[in-house]
Amino acid sequence: MQTSTSDPVDGTPVRRAAPLSAAMTGTRVIDRLVDVALAQPDATALGDATGTVTYGELLRAAAEVTAALSAAATGRDPVGVLRGPGVGTMVAVLGVIGSGAPVLVLDPTTPAARLRHYVQAAGTSVCVSEPAFAADAAQVCTTVVATGSVEQPVRTLQEAAALLRGAPSTPADPVAVAYTSGSTGKPKGLSYDSEMLMGDAWATAVGTGAYDVDDVVANLLPAAFSAGLTNALCGLQVGATQQLFDPRSRPITELPGWLRDVGATVLLASPAILRGLASTMPPGERLDGLRVVIFAGETVHGTELAAIRRVVGERCELRNRYGSSETGLLAEFVLRPDDTAPPGATPVGWPMPGKRFQVRAEDGTLHDHGKGPLVVSSAWLSSGYWQEPELDAAVFGHGEDGLRTYLTSDVADIDDDGCVRLLGRTDHSVKIRGNLVEPGEVEAVLFARPEIREAVVTGVPSPRTGHMRLVAHVVPDVPRLDASTVRRAVRDVLPGFMVPQEVVFLPALPRTERGKLDRAALPPVPERATGGSPARTDWERVVAGLFARVLELDEVGMDDDFFALGGDSLAAEALLAAVGGELGVDQDVLSTALLTQAPTVGAFAEAVRRRRRPEHPTLVPLQPAGTRTPLICVAGAGGVALGFRALAQRLGPDQPVLALQAHGLENRGLPDWSVAAAARRHLRTLRTVLPHGPYRLAGHSLGAVVALEMAHQLRAVGEEVELLAVLDSFPPDPTLSPRFFAGGPYRRLKQLVSLVTTGLLPDRGLGHYLRFHRQGMALARRHRSAPWPGRTLVVIARDDEHAEVRARWAPHLTGPWTASDVPGDHVGMLHEPNVAAVAEALRRELEALDGRAAEPEPARTPDPADT
Repeated sequence: MQTSTSDPVDGTPVRRAAPLSAAMTGTRVIDRLVDVALAQPDATALGDATGTVTYGELLRAAAEVTAALSAAATGRDPVGVLRGPGVGTMVAVLGVIGSGAPVLVLDPTTPAARLRHYVQAAGTSVCVSEPAFAADAAQVCTTVVATGSVEQPVRTLQEAAALLRGAPSTPADPVAVAYTSGSTGKPKGLSYDSEMLMGDAWATAVGTGAYDVDDVVANLLPAAFSAGLTNALCGLQVGATQQLFDPRSRPITELPGWLRDVGATVLLASPAILRGLASTMPPGERLDGLRVVIFAGETVHGTELAAIRRVVGERCELRNRYGSSETGLLAEFVLRPDDTAPPGATPVGWPMPGKRFQVRAEDGTLHDHGKGPLVVSSAWLSSGYWQEPELDAAVFGHGEDGLRTYLTSDVADIDDDGCVRLLGRTDHSVKIRGNLVEPGEVEAVLFARPEIREAVVTGVPSPRTGHMRLVAHVVPDVPRLDASTVRRAVRDVLPGFMVPQEVVFLPALPRTERGKLDRAALPPVPERATGGSPARTDWERVVAGLFARVLELDEVGMDDDFFALGGDSLAAEALLAAVGGELGVDQDVLSTALLTQAPTVGAFAEAVRRRRRPEHPTLVPLQPAGTRTPLICVAGAGGVALGFRALAQRLGPDQPVLALQAHGLENRGLPDWSVAAAARRHLRTLRTVLPHGPYRLAGHSLGAVVALEMAHQLRAVGEEVELLAVLDSFPPDPTLSPRFFAGGPYRRLKQLVSLVTTGLLPDRGLGHYLRFHRQGMALARRHRSAPWPGRTLVVIARDDEHAEVRARWAPHLTGPWTASDVPGDHVGMLHEPNVAAVAEALRRELEALDGRAAEPEPARTPDPADT
């Protein structure tokens, strides 16, 4: 059955499959897929980085896999698929389904020991693979079938359709098996039949109006995860075009351009990926082609919805969804363009078509409203746990209406209009970066280690972000055991998202008077001791901040190892995307291989720094977009322009910020040997992009003195300088600047050699920045400046030992000026959380200049007594 629509370009008829309907849920999945392909053989079905296939090509390729499996006499046991992500995996999946055997999709990034557990538990002995992963497949399965290995290739659609429909199966027979984390220390397999998959597909797309046959769906979910597999099958059953993007092998910075190139109208991704997308897109840039963004897997907060809204079109709707491996899609909360985002955690919303929610009271009775463990009723639930009848009996059942029921582990609050909010879990499972983790699995790995006597793993919200993180409380059985050893033991066996981010060592686990583990008495995670020395340069501080943000830690040290801290492939991708998008590093420089070779904060910062080739070595556009007058920031002695990054972000997406740093600091060249020369060079560079004012200048430390000299030079050629912002700088008075030379004769000689060789010696890391810092101190000792008659803001770091001296700017300012003191020391004032106060002081001045806010208090002019 098919329908006809018109081509949007030339109006010619286009054959389309009949819309998926609820009445089709009694159909086998393979029959629906064949019907779609026969109805629209020339429509694009799937695409990935290597190309696209039409529905007709997909049908024929899948039939080849079916023929190969028939030749291998696989029977009805689940058949594995171990391939790289993309179109080839889905071809193999459909070929396995066509053979009549359930499909088990295996993730090539999962450790072999865990894959082996999956195939043994499922009873799988045959695996469909490709040359790149054939050796891996042979480690876990006894028979490996190469995709497309068939003696008589299928040559027509009709032959392909007959072969795929030929297996004697019913809609109630298993189609797929997917594994999820298990509380007993071993994964649990879920069985999906056609009735469940067809019903889930209809509700996911058509029943909720999310998308239909004319949409292009950008699918970023791995097929080895249950949600990835069911959504990929859903798109094919609908007849839509589905474009596959693997965020574990491609940088997030490629995603916006890719979405435009493929013409995506619907984006399906995890909240973690969407956070990375929102943080890497330039301010003001929008994905106007998207009309729907769908996400699920973890709690999303109102601030995150706002961030996503800023990068999509104004008419795009956001759909926050909730489901489980046992049930498929359960509920959704739709945020339409004119809706106000809810504060705090977003509700999971209302039940999907075909699903009913109730909560179970302590006496076992079910209620349509109130709080309690959530019970789901539907004809479209999983068939149950694969070959685990005891697990089935504990949670699956039938209601009075005959519908199948499932008792979830979620505690819910159903309000009077049926909207559902999740309050927590009845078991100990937690969501880590969108993945359901049963801590018992991690505990089983730890208990198997001879150096560990006892261990308990729990989920604890991060105090900084509120997202869950895994914490392992461990009782060692050896004199010395460190956290990195514990994490490594888990990482060798389990996926990266199951590695504890924090490890707490105890002499014994707390227990009740009856000897049971007392989880409530587990000590909180102590303040984490960072690895090794703290960051020493602006560049190291910026990179360390990105490590901490991606791993959801308060801080990290230079010797902290990304993978030892629990970083996985998705976290690595988020880090690389942030470094590329926020620090202006060419994506050709960045790779997971580089992070693997240099996994510590210090090593990675240095490896990336050496590979950076900025377009303008001394001018860095921290925030190039925006409608307001740009703010020009000048870095201090030995400081990099990226040191202003946090300030730029705090000033908001509409405020352009450009930053300048010393010539020779990060490019080949000799430094300037006077403040005036540095100012002239900065102006030559700046005026290539901003030839005329008005100019707004800010400088930190020595950068403020250079900015003052730039202001004088601009004024001398008739340009307007609206604002000079002095950020914690000694005044341009040599008597107030710190002395450069100190110590005995030998030390003074070394300092002199260091000074005169600035910019001459090869860049060897930290020493290079220190030489530029000392050279800047020497410039300050030789520089005097005429008083500045223009508008000025002086910001002082109140917690710095030199705060009183740096506040002595009055004799050098003859125009209107204001002063503000902020928390933090000289360096810390430009970093979170102190930078918020600096940004607020600057924002008041900038908005006053723009007429967006009331003028500040009457400008202060220097009192003669100040001099």
